[in-house]
Amino acid sequence: MIKLKKGIGVVGSTTIDEIVRPDQRIKKIGGATAYAGITYRRHAVDTIIISNVAPAEHAIRERMEQENMAVFNGETDRTTHFIHHIAGDSRRLEVFNRARPILHRHLLPALTYIDGLHLSPLHPDDIEPKFFSELPHCGLKVFVDVQGYTRKVLKKDVSADVSHHLPGALKAADIIKANKSEISLVLDFFQMDLPKIMKSFGIMEAVITMGKKGGQVVTHRGEKHNYAATRIDAVADPTGAGDVFFATYLLSRFIKNQDIARACRYAADTAARQVEGKFIPNERLALP
Repeated sequence: MIKLKKGIGVVGSTTIDEIVRPDQRIKKIGGATAYAGITYRRHAVDTIIISNVAPAEHAIRERMEQENMAVFNGETDRTTHFIHHIAGDSRRLEVFNRARPILHRHLLPALTYIDGLHLSPLHPDDIEPKFFSELPHCGLKVFVDVQGYTRKVLKKDVSADVSHHLPGALKAADIIKANKSEISLVLDFFQMDLPKIMKSFGIMEAVITMGKKGGQVVTHRGEKHNYAATRIDAVADPTGAGDVFFATYLLSRFIKNQDIARACRYAADTAARQVEGKFIPNERLALP
């Protein structure tokens, strides 16, 4: 089993998220750097954020630092800005702005402090491809959310598609995470079942989330571990629940050394609290 003893670096866009509902519009900080980063810190895991936020959005960086995370910020003249249009169970995503790609050299100052790397690109060009080819030389354990590599951005519209950067990301990964629709795209892209893909790329575990239906963890030995979703009283905002689940699963498995079943139960409980607005409430990340 992987055992992390130092800290975790979270890589990906830190975003301005606008959540638009028929009766409400709010703006807040988003991205796995926020949701996974805060989740790690709440469990006393040393956390470094490697991201690109424009100088004009210094309030975002300051808010992240207030959560006791070190922020390694690259050079960009714009911050990634998503608009989430939500109506009932329907969700449509737009990209208003995209930051410059996160470069491998931005990771180098963090290497002394971390032995795990949580990669969560939000679109195919969020992280430079060289980043993945250099990771085997860094001695890190790598956890990849494939979400950004199952998206295509055309002008401002986001749609489902598999990026040609995906194989490089999978080759670097020890653990991957995808939701049900994302993993279906990946299987179609490679024309292989999940165990064969895992064997081909040397992936140890694949975490598949299915929302209210729970999910499944598949190991490199072909073992399948199903888990149930935790029942919730009411949905406040599902944004960030997948990031919270993955971060909680990873720290349970590879810092607390729990087995898959216990890690899934705790991750499902924590993600449910996020959906209810009780784990990282909107006001914690609110922007003016």
